[in-house]
Amino acid sequence: MFATRWLMAAGLALGGASFALAQPAERKVAAPTRLDWEFAVQGFGAGAAKLPAGYDSTKQRYQLFVPKQYKAGQAWPLVLFISAGDEAAGWSAWQKVCETEGVFFCSPFAAGNNVATGQRTRIILDVLDDVRRAYRIDPDQTYLTGFSGGARMSCAIAFALPEYIGGVMPLCGTNPISGPTYLRHRIADRVSVAFVTGEKDFNRKENEEYMAPWFKELEIRSKLWVVPKLGHAIPSSDVLKEAYTWLKDDLPRRRADAKAHPDLAIASEEAPNKAETGKRMVAAGQAELKQPERTWRGVALLQGALRRGGNPVAKQVGGLLEDLLKDEAVSNRIAEQGAKDEELSVSAQARALERFGQLGKAIEAWAILAKNYEGSALGKQAETEIQRLRQAEKGKKEK
Repeated sequence: MFATRWLMAAGLALGGASFALAQPAERKVAAPTRLDWEFAVQGFGAGAAKLPAGYDSTKQRYQLFVPKQYKAGQAWPLVLFISAGDEAAGWSAWQKVCETEGVFFCSPFAAGNNVATGQRTRIILDVLDDVRRAYRIDPDQTYLTGFSGGARMSCAIAFALPEYIGGVMPLCGTNPISGPTYLRHRIADRVSVAFVTGEKDFNRKENEEYMAPWFKELEIRSKLWVVPKLGHAIPSSDVLKEAYTWLKDDLPRRRADAKAHPDLAIASEEAPNKAETGKRMVAAGQAELKQPERTWRGVALLQGALRRGGNPVAKQVGGLLEDLLKDEAVSNRIAEQGAKDEELSVSAQARALERFGQLGKAIEAWAILAKNYEGSALGKQAETEIQRLRQAEKGKKEK
């Protein structure tokens, strides 16, 4: 009964780091990014994808470290660090890891917390793609990280463009997943998330009680580091090495995913445009639909193709979705699998919001399930949770 709805829904502070010797080289971006920065900023709301008049990609600067072991015959790992301020940052903490492990490092200038979200995202992706044009960078070993507000940006971009990212390591700041359902699926399929916070960090609760347990419930490979005695600061290179190693250990899974879903994999030299991205997602969705147990996964990819590919794929996707509704067995699978997926996603979010003390938003999340599944066991459970949280809210106000 729910099938139709499912088909049509569419560094400033530094804690303990040493090993700081020479700085990486400073470079300028050679050409505008080929990556979909406008989609990457979608989680910040309508109108966020704006640039100031006269924005020029070729005026953007960044620090770049190229490992001495580099040879173009293979694809290499990259750490992209997003600063909270206008200076490039993070090298003094990452130098030991990058030099010993043979990892590229880059960090943009003028992409700090005071820069508008759209412009900040564009600068970061101008830099990322510039490195990818000049060197063979492996998307399965591309790791976004940053400090504080930069950490939030690393999450936002990684969670919007998981095909280009193998892992994300937000330091003392986080950002949730937003956007089409397929993104959550793809993040769970291939992205590892290393949450790092300090014992005395004012964002510790956000990491420890909100994001880390939420991601566990969503079955996203994730791990939390609470660094002893650290406040709101970049941790030592030893902590970063441990977290980096944990991210790197997941490489075989990403390699296997690329083989299993070739239409969704990005080669080191590739940067498909919107139309090509949409086309690939349609092909991937059609492949999923051939497996009955992954029908909803296929539908989510088709819906995502509309967002990523736009008009070039709209007619094809619309026809495919209409055809699916005509088959009763397929329609029933969509309803059943979609409902199970929504229950997982929304209930996990509601519990995470409650742990974080945002009872009103938790009620809003449960209300989605109460409305969409009114009269069912799930709908009744959601109503019970809403009543419990309203009583909790009332009790807080009376104190």
